[in-house]
Amino acid sequence: MDMRISSVYNAYSVQSNRATTSATRAENSRSVADELSLSTHAEDYQSARNAVSATPDIRENVVGRIQEMVNAGTYNVSAQQVAAHILGV
Repeated sequence: MDMRISSVYNAYSVQSNRATTSATRAENSRSVADELSLSTHAEDYQSARNAVSATPDIRENVVGRIQEMVNAGTYNVSAQQVAAHILGV
């Protein structure tokens, strides 16, 4: 009979330790803060996107130079140059 009581006590003790371990794990997982980490691909994409958004849509120096040539009457583009640019040659 002593052996039976000892077995019951040991089983209860093991079960009690498991419950304590589970509770400790749950508490430890709650104390860990969330964090975000980006892949290098995402960081490269973000850098490129920022660079593109910082670049002006109109290149003022090119537009100004062509505008001066048009106003002076010296801007001449041949039909072959236009066709080449349209066809991507």
